[in-house]
Amino acid sequence: MNILGSAAIPNGGDAGRLVLFLVFILVAIAGGYAARKLRLVKTEWAGGLMSAAIVGCDAPIAWLAIWHLEMNREVWKVPVAGAVVGVVTCLAGLLIARRRRMAPAEAAVFGLQGGMGNVGYTMGGAICLALWGMQGLALEQMFVLMWPFFAFLFCFPVGRHYGELAAGLRPGGAGASPETGLVGYAVRTLWRSLTDLRSLPLYLATLGLVLNLQAVKPPAAVRQWHLIDALMVLGMVMQFGGVGMTVEARRLPAYWKKALGSAGLKFLVSPALMAGTALGLGMAGMPLWVCLILSAMPTALYSVLIANLFGLNKDLANTTFILTHVICLAVLASVLAAWYGAG
Repeated sequence: MNILGSAAIPNGGDAGRLVLFLVFILVAIAGGYAARKLRLVKTEWAGGLMSAAIVGCDAPIAWLAIWHLEMNREVWKVPVAGAVVGVVTCLAGLLIARRRRMAPAEAAVFGLQGGMGNVGYTMGGAICLALWGMQGLALEQMFVLMWPFFAFLFCFPVGRHYGELAAGLRPGGAGASPETGLVGYAVRTLWRSLTDLRSLPLYLATLGLVLNLQAVKPPAAVRQWHLIDALMVLGMVMQFGGVGMTVEARRLPAYWKKALGSAGLKFLVSPALMAGTALGLGMAGMPLWVCLILSAMPTALYSVLIANLFGLNKDLANTTFILTHVICLAVLASVLAAWYGAG
């Protein structure tokens, strides 16, 4: 059996669209950084800007893309593989951080950034859209269907926990027994994550899945007006602009070694785990390729957001984010150059 399938060679790939997305990413980061240096914006505004992008862009993109997905049995394996690999890679990173005796504010960032990849439309989705069109983006969104559960039921509680440790707070509250206090703390953290407005992508993705399974036809205007492309560009500008607003260039060199270790988890450990998991689930063709590509994406914007929200080490988060994206963009530039050269 050919496990790579016909999707190994993209049909109708749109390199121009991918180049345009990459330009928007670079301009947004530089623009956010310049705006802060010129005192046009404040660093504190970055968290709100990125949160607004989650609600206003991530949520409708998840809804519309999954609504368009052509369903089959292979599709359901995609989010399962993504969730398993994400959690295992994060836990491996947290274990390494503990062995290296990192402070809580650094340990959480190191571990979470190793497992949280930029699998959304701001990188992974843009690549899948360029390679396979709407079905590639829809499969990427199916992968991301696990993301709200992974992010808000695992990563956010972990970030909150380590943030409280870094602040000298005791999980569960003073006076509670260890068992009751930790259980209550876990339940309260889970509840806060589920009721957070930034969990809206979870609920709209579920709505898109229900509409898809009920065979409700998506409105033609979504494709005709290029609504998803417009939302992707807006979300990229907001989220990457928010990152640029928080970057302190003079502090980045101090954390490059830790960032390189997290990059190793992201680009070596995660794809290896995904290859074993996906093949173990019997995946082939486009779903397999989408999973492999997404497992090797640079660190997620959400990890920078978590660092900002829960008082973790923002400098380490920014350094890892920038380093992994530089590596990824360098690889993409080489691939695009070869693509155009072959054309």
